[in-house]
Amino acid sequence: MHSKKYADSDFFLALLKDSDWLKEKAKKIYEENKKSIYVSPFTVVELMVVCIREEIPLKETLLQISRIAELTFIKWDLFFKAAEYVENGATVFDALLMAFAKESEVAFSEESEIISSDKIYEKFGFKVIDLKK
Repeated sequence: MHSKKYADSDFFLALLKDSDWLKEKAKKIYEENKKSIYVSPFTVVELMVVCIREEIPLKETLLQISRIAELTFIKWDLFFKAAEYVENGATVFDALLMAFAKESEVAFSEESEIISSDKIYEKFGFKVIDLKK
């Protein structure tokens, strides 16, 4: 069984934008992991905020994301775990993504990885598929 890969917003933006410095790496990662990429509702919300701010078509973006990644579940414990990450220096969106990944490990007994160019996840002990490498 493949481990779940939780993708950060920069992964989706790299894939969806016409031009992005991480596009080629994101495409390669997608091809290698397309059956195991997941997205949390919080990353979707973050992408919605970016779409509105950047005047990117929202429904089309959501449709594309839904074709790339599976959406996962939510439990209240997740928010409490996210609060711990925030208290230790993570942003709210990064903290929620990490809490989601950690919950996945507990629920499915398999290691989670995060696809991102952000280094904050390594600080908290997560395995990262780095978009910049």
